[in-house]
Amino acid sequence: MSRWRWSKPDRRLVVLGLCGLICLTVAGSAWGAGNRFDGVYTGKRSLTKGPTPLCLREEDVSVTIHGNTLTFTNSALKKFTIGFNPFSEGTFGTIYNDNGGRTVFIQGHITGDTIDADIVNAPCEHHWHLQKKH
Repeated sequence: MSRWRWSKPDRRLVVLGLCGLICLTVAGSAWGAGNRFDGVYTGKRSLTKGPTPLCLREEDVSVTIHGNTLTFTNSALKKFTIGFNPFSEGTFGTIYNDNGGRTVFIQGHITGDTIDADIVNAPCEHHWHLQKKH
């Protein structure tokens, strides 16, 4: 009975080939996920927690997703860009720390053409409900 024997160089080539295939598969799905969500989304952000008038009750929000960036505009910030790395099913989350020591938490989900996200920018907490423009 003969066994299939692989030399060390052959084994290394097979292992390297499998690792390369796995990396390409993961990278391809990540690239595809970002492009799938690209577009301009508009809607409202609504206050869920926080003191008024410090925290606006409701205002218009515009979000543009392009690749791994999310750029948003509201009454206080214009074209503010942060990193954006959603999972393939549409969930995303990020923490942004500015130079002044303020922290903003954004956690949300994209379903079809809709973004629903919760934003915590102490002492204010808001919810985004946005629709993709076609």
